[in-house]
Amino acid sequence: MNLNLRYAAVSLLALSCSTAALAGDEPVYEASPDWVVPVDMNEVERDPANDRIVSDTQIRIEEGLLWRYTDVIYRVSSLSDLTEVGTLKAQWMPDKGDLIVHGITILRDGETIDLVEAGERLEVLRREQQLESHIIDGELTATLSVPGLRVGDELRMAYSVTRSDQALGREVQSQSYLWREPSTAADYARVLVSWPDDLDVRYQAGPDYEIAPAEKRGGHNWLEVALPLPEAEELPQDAPARFLRSTFLQVGTFDDWAEVSSVMAPYYSTEGALDGLDDLTAKVEKIRGDHNTDLARAVAALELVQEDIRYLLNGLDGGNYIPQDVATTWEKKYGDCKAKTLILLALLDQLGIEAEPVLASVNQSNSVPVSLPLPGAFDHVLVRATIDGNHYYLDGTSLGANITIAGNVPPFEYALPLRAEGADLEPIVQVLPRVPESTFAMTVDASAGGDIPSLVEISVKFVGAAAAQLNAHADKLNDDAKRQLARQAGSEGAIVDVEIVAGEDDSVATMIMSGVMPPMFDYDGVRGEFQPAFATTEVEFSPDRSRRDWREIPVSVEAASAMAFNLNVVLPEGIDGFELRGDSSLDEVVAGQRLQREIRISDGIVAVEELITSQGGEIAADQITAERRKAQSFSRNEVKLIAPEGMPRRWRFAQSADRSELAGIEAAYAKAIANDPEEAAPYLTRAGFRYDTYDFAGSLEDMNMVIDLEGTAEYHAQRSTVHLQLRDLDAAVADLSEAYLLQPTPWRAMNLAGIMLENGDAAEARELLEGEDGDEGVRQSLAVSLAEIDAFAGDGKAGLARIDLSMEDDPNNAYMMNQKCWFMGTWQVEVRDAIGVCTKAVELGGKAEYLDSRAMVYYRNGMFEEALADLDAALDRKPEMNGSLLLRGVILREMGDAAGQKDIDAALARDPMLASSYGLFGFEF
Repeated sequence: MNLNLRYAAVSLLALSCSTAALAGDEPVYEASPDWVVPVDMNEVERDPANDRIVSDTQIRIEEGLLWRYTDVIYRVSSLSDLTEVGTLKAQWMPDKGDLIVHGITILRDGETIDLVEAGERLEVLRREQQLESHIIDGELTATLSVPGLRVGDELRMAYSVTRSDQALGREVQSQSYLWREPSTAADYARVLVSWPDDLDVRYQAGPDYEIAPAEKRGGHNWLEVALPLPEAEELPQDAPARFLRSTFLQVGTFDDWAEVSSVMAPYYSTEGALDGLDDLTAKVEKIRGDHNTDLARAVAALELVQEDIRYLLNGLDGGNYIPQDVATTWEKKYGDCKAKTLILLALLDQLGIEAEPVLASVNQSNSVPVSLPLPGAFDHVLVRATIDGNHYYLDGTSLGANITIAGNVPPFEYALPLRAEGADLEPIVQVLPRVPESTFAMTVDASAGGDIPSLVEISVKFVGAAAAQLNAHADKLNDDAKRQLARQAGSEGAIVDVEIVAGEDDSVATMIMSGVMPPMFDYDGVRGEFQPAFATTEVEFSPDRSRRDWREIPVSVEAASAMAFNLNVVLPEGIDGFELRGDSSLDEVVAGQRLQREIRISDGIVAVEELITSQGGEIAADQITAERRKAQSFSRNEVKLIAPEGMPRRWRFAQSADRSELAGIEAAYAKAIANDPEEAAPYLTRAGFRYDTYDFAGSLEDMNMVIDLEGTAEYHAQRSTVHLQLRDLDAAVADLSEAYLLQPTPWRAMNLAGIMLENGDAAEARELLEGEDGDEGVRQSLAVSLAEIDAFAGDGKAGLARIDLSMEDDPNNAYMMNQKCWFMGTWQVEVRDAIGVCTKAVELGGKAEYLDSRAMVYYRNGMFEEALADLDAALDRKPEMNGSLLLRGVILREMGDAAGQKDIDAALARDPMLASSYGLFGFEF
């Protein structure tokens, strides 16, 4: 329904004016009306930076008639201005009024060239500018390509558009946009409104603008607004719409909302609407027989209107406000919201179901109550049925009528019932329980282990309009498009299959996705955990009301809605001891959202059910602090599932050739690659999975494909690591060299120098590093790398001195203290003194890596028990530290403990490159 009037008070496009009784489809050429107050050009302060010199809008209101006069003078300062303003344009509704041209002139060097007197006329175009939006508004456009216009000219056009709206009868409405600083679109601009003393007119302007009272002179009232208005105060963007709306001048003759209601009500009378429509009446009777409740019948009638009548707004012959009759709608099989509302009312009346039309605003929402009572405050109409004492809002222009969500209210906030006796504005309130329009369900197979990718199946069930749209396009979507749709749905990981399954009718659709996702558990040392509650774990509510002027402004919350989330995680078989921390059961209202969840662990499955219901509306200003505190407190109360220490980990595959447990994951990655064989990403993802599960040969195959498809510096560097694990140092050097060539950074140089050193190329490594520089952190790291080259060349003391020099300005840097400790221990430089250095590093930083460094120094000093204590502590914190595992094995082996060789074998299986890096330090395996 195109109820909103398109007013542009300072635009050449005078779209919103009411028209005279004698309307026409050709422009009329006559002098300006005598009530027009001409602009005093001597008073205009000219600014060459503005596009327009004058933008004058004058509105005259009479009983049943609105006349909008526009006088605009353009400044033609450049060739681009010639293009911009060289074609004049005006628009009007011929079924409601006239376009009256008062003059078109060119002002050049003090001379006035009258184009109308010279015979120039506007050409009328019938051009439906909104046809792609299924709107025929009946608006005509008249244009004139101005002949002889030059740079330096001033182009002036004065014209009027009149409007008498058939639907409003004696009533008139006007809305004019009032632009504000810092906009300077014209040197002089105003809106001037006048009406007879004996006409009862209401007016207001806002927000954040108090208009001066109307002046009385010459038997008329006069309102004048000079533009631009002062710049508006900045407001928080989470304020309700009524605070953020643009500034308008509203003028109208309606007494109140009840009068708006009573004026519009007669157009929705259903008396005799179905007379002679036997086929439609037969459909109504079939609905009556097929369903046994009024609600089911109402939904079936709504479905008929939604599916059998396509949307098309026909604004011709008064159609902006007056619905086309039911017979025409049924015959043509099209109509807009007014026509669909009227036919649905007729069907419900035939079924004996109480219903009435209600006006609503899609775009203005809670701005409607602060508007003047005008039909133009609304842009939509729909049906409100009353069944068993409950209201049901039935929108014929929507899709996917479904009885399960029929009680969900639309997001319009306010409605005006149309009744012959009149009615007041009413809030739209969700009384019945809100039913989810979408349900997200995910089953994750984490049975392979806590730190291994999981197979996943996701289903998203839609009910209502979204389902109807999805079903309508499902057959047109190829596999790539479906996967893209799945990614937009927020699914994480690699989606390999997507299927769209229709329900019993087009109001239900389910998108089913399968694939593989990252590991469910995050590990910090031996402790693994994940948050099983996705949707109800965090509430964002931190509105900024720090400014004094903002403290009384409410916070707008999300429109009324409901979403359900269900998660099932399959845990490894035979593993007990999972611990659930936090509130497994929840039912809280926080910042306008009701959050409900239930979490259970049973038969090796974690089951999570969540429901989020947004109540819509706003948070009152005096409730903001309490709701913010509640949200902050709620966010701190996380739910976590803690895995037992016996949870299977990925490193069990390091010493096993049996990868059958991973076959399903491999198959999913293979399918992802088959879906996009020319994309690097799926190969890269599988390469990472294979690397993490110790299939280094398989990882190399994938990295080769990655680089064939997209040979970036980062990918070459990543492949070099795979080469190192396969003990191919030459290939690793080649890849790192290419990475450095593509992206020569100090860090790449240090990585490359380290591999060169392991490969015995100390001189080349030194030459590479000595050409690098950077900030303090880079210089310190370069010093450590060069110190290792010194030590490799037999001058460990020089290397130590180099490190000490780099620490002169920051002697208590924990990171550098640990680097010094590690250097002294690995290269055996002043190892007795190293104990104090290492202990200080541990005291400063306390990381697992620092304990590992000190363990190396303890080992070099023959302090095996102390070394083992540090290594055990490091592995407790980070069991993935393979170097610590390797050193522990060496120490245990030297102590005669057979368990030592097991640690060595495990460490080298997980991280084969340790053999060469520790070989530099004199270790043999």
